[in-house]
Amino acid sequence: MSDERHDQLLLQAENLTTMIRQHQDAVAKIGARRREVIRALRADKIPYRVIAAACGVTDQALFADLRKHPQD
Repeated sequence: MSDERHDQLLLQAENLTTMIRQHQDAVAKIGARRREVIRALRADKIPYRVIAAACGVTDQALFADLRKHPQD
């Protein structure tokens, strides 16, 4: 493989890594917002199982996520 090809691939790897980081940040923010919404629903006495069904996850997964991020 030529040096030029290596440089192109290295640049591509760098750009893809940057994109991954940007998406990770966005996903983290979306997750925090979802937890806010879930906590608001819980404050209104909506059961975990109903919220979990709407989110497409188990109620155990939902509860674990909230417990893992108590400050969001």
